[in-house]
Amino acid sequence: MPNTIIDSTTFEELKEAMGDDFIPELVSTYLDETAALIQKLREALAASQSEDFRRIAHSIKSSSASLGALEFSAQAKELEFIGKAGDFNQAGAALARLEEAWPKVKTALQEFIP
Repeated sequence: MPNTIIDSTTFEELKEAMGDDFIPELVSTYLDETAALIQKLREALAASQSEDFRRIAHSIKSSSASLGALEFSAQAKELEFIGKAGDFNQAGAALARLEEAWPKVKTALQEFIP
């Protein structure tokens, strides 16, 4: 079954650049760190800390794009812009969409861990 959550071209390029042996460790680290970052996003939103919110969203955006989770990365980019603007009116709904997508990304990437 094709993995539609992860862009196969991007992921294959990463495998070629990093080597097959490093991918499981990289994916595991991403999964652990991203789960923690999502929690930190919630905390930054609750405290109205726009710069922390922007920085955390930027981290999620970049690492997700590197692994081929392009749609998830785009959702994080939306959060990054919200943090940059400092206008949290749409932040709750945008964060909820990211949180809803996270289990799908996590499951898709776990397919690459032996």
